[in-house]
Amino acid sequence: MLDKLLLAKNTVYYSDKQLDAISRGFCPNCLPKHSPYRILGTYYDENLKINLYHIKCDNLVQCEWDDEIPATRVDPGLEDFFNS
Repeated sequence: MLDKLLLAKNTVYYSDKQLDAISRGFCPNCLPKHSPYRILGTYYDENLKINLYHIKCDNLVQCEWDDEIPATRVDPGLEDFFNS
């Protein structure tokens, strides 16, 4: 699951419901039907200083949604568990 706060910070044009769909791996334009999106690639953005996913809706026939989202996942709290 992607971090919704990071998504909201870097994508200003999505509603809360759409951000929730993106964070769970679904296209925000295909709601209420939950079509997954596919990750086309990952790259590092120098301006934002984070990795971004280039994603596209899996429903290629009916939806043309294509965007970039942060490639950072929610921290489960175990980041430095094994290093302590």
